Amino acid sequence: MMQKINSQTNQAIPNFVFFGGPEISVDFLDELTKEGILPSLIVTTPDKPAGRKLVLTSPPLKLWADEHDIPVIQPQSLKKDFDSTSLKNFDLFVVVAYGKIIPQSLLDIPQYGSINLHPSLLPLYRGPSPIQSAMLADDKETGLSLMLLDAEMDHGPIIGQKTIVIDEWKKNRDMEYWFATEGAQFFMEIVPLYLEHGISSEQDHAKATECIKYEKSDMEIDPRNPRLSYLTYCAFDKPFFFMGDLRVIVSKAVWEKDDFKIQKVIPAGKKEQDWEVFKESRQS
Repeated sequence: MMQKINSQTNQAIPNFVFFGGPEISVDFLDELTKEGILPSLIVTTPDKPAGRKLVLTSPPLKLWADEHDIPVIQPQSLKKDFDSTSLKNFDLFVVVAYGKIIPQSLLDIPQYGSINLHPSLLPLYRGPSPIQSAMLADDKETGLSLMLLDAEMDHGPIIGQKTIVIDEWKKNRDMEYWFATEGAQFFMEIVPLYLEHGISSEQDHAKATECIKYEKSDMEIDPRNPRLSYLTYCAFDKPFFFMGDLRVIVSKAVWEKDDFKIQKVIPAGKKEQDWEVFKESRQS
């Protein structure tokens, strides 16, 4: 079933499967939905225990699929014991932050290939953390890439790129939302042209850079470097520092007058409080 005729190209978005999981993939689909574009099937990650009580919790995309009455599958693996029959009758796969390698045998199924939205100007920042990596490097010029997936990570041909200039970095979740909504608009602009003309170009693999999956230790703020402290605060949900042996999470901060200014903190085992109040309590 074709959806959403593009007024410029007279090309429709075909029947597609959407692969994703976290909030950024939901943000992307919410933007498409405003234009009447919905996937026919969703593939997402399995439910996992979460929180201190390890309550079995669905990924955000599973909840979105349920709300929109879209069939959803949650395979543990796409490589072992996966029956690909459910994916056979689709013309296009769309992937946003799925987090798992999709085998070439599955990528070969749809006639139009598998399109991935990657929030960097590939071949820069291939890998699992392009937004955080650009943020920590304080790159003010970054962008979006729509690419065709192949068996290697973020390696396939580019079908479109958009350069984005960042005025100032914000918290990672805010940046994810912004990239996702910009990416969805770019998708609706570029993909009909790709479907009509099939144009793509190989990446310059010699210029590729890779980003890492960050660990908790990377979330520690370095008070000797105010700018890096702010960027670390933006990049992670729970950036922290130590006062003696006490671990303190920075829950609210700003970059103001060329300085990193903490506003609210969450000391280990306590509730959120104003930074100045907390400092006074430590000094008394």
